[in-house]
Amino acid sequence: MRKLDFPALIIETVEQLREQEKKEKDARIRLRVQLLRLLKSQETDSIKDACQICGITPKHGYDLWHKYRDNGLSQYLRLDWKPRSSKLSNEQQRKVIERASTENGFASQREAGQFLTKEFAVSYTQGGISLLFSRLRIKAKVPRPFNKKPLWKNSSNIKKLCHTSNR
Repeated sequence: MRKLDFPALIIETVEQLREQEKKEKDARIRLRVQLLRLLKSQETDSIKDACQICGITPKHGYDLWHKYRDNGLSQYLRLDWKPRSSKLSNEQQRKVIERASTENGFASQREAGQFLTKEFAVSYTQGGISLLFSRLRIKAKVPRPFNKKPLWKNSSNIKKLCHTSNR
């Protein structure tokens, strides 16, 4: 296996990398700079050793190295993470919130899933519906608990109980 000359391949100086590492607030970017600094200063012999110190897998380290080598430091330090977009548009989300806020609302998450499938042709798992409801701040409508077998059924029993408790 050929040995790469990292000090020659990394353009920035060790001091520049150290300063960049100190000023960086995002831990993921700081880790990337640390990886380059370890390779440039020759504290480690290989990417594999540097990855072990940084706490990342060698595959991820090699991927980061290729990104630096191909694109330079500015692209290397960019995080290309983008959140997933919702399956529902803003208008559809508003309709779901309106339906949930009605008196009947949704009796269950299963019913909500059937509504979403029927109205918008979008399928969600039960966990996905739960996450959607938490994101839209829709809470389950739990009915107030009641006694199925009340102690009294008519007012005459109430009077008897009231008179006996006063003695």
